[in-house]
Amino acid sequence: MPIYEYKCDSCNGTSDHFMTWQTAQAVEVICSRCDVPKRKLISAPAKTATLWNSGWNSGLSNNGFYSYSAGQRVSNAREEETIMKSRGYVNEKDLGGENFYNDYMTEKKNERDTLDNTAKTYRENLAKFEGDKVRAVSETFPAHEMLKQAHEYDTKKGVV
Repeated sequence: MPIYEYKCDSCNGTSDHFMTWQTAQAVEVICSRCDVPKRKLISAPAKTATLWNSGWNSGLSNNGFYSYSAGQRVSNAREEETIMKSRGYVNEKDLGGENFYNDYMTEKKNERDTLDNTAKTYRENLAKFEGDKVRAVSETFPAHEMLKQAHEYDTKKGVV
């Protein structure tokens, strides 16, 4: 319930009253000393130590926005980025530029095409060697090529 503050213009006495908004609009407060109507003062909202930084002022200004990625209200994009970094997320712009997604998808498509071609070659070799799987595998996956690919993979991952 709001606290309304009143002041008597005759004796300068002040008083606080707990009442609903409707009651404050309908009632005239009379000074107990002078029997004169008091006037309502405009009071600043209370900000106690228990309310500091607890969001008491959220909604009082139009600054900031609700960040769906952070799951909370933030004052600006920098604050949102700081929160997301503290949670271990990487900003999209740090992943490799504007074409990161397109480059990544192209790379994955090329990998898939390579695997499809390898599978096709294996099936052809299996037919060529009349179902002999050992010969088909050794022909499809020559040892020198497998060693080369393993070395490239290890180098890429930083193992070598």
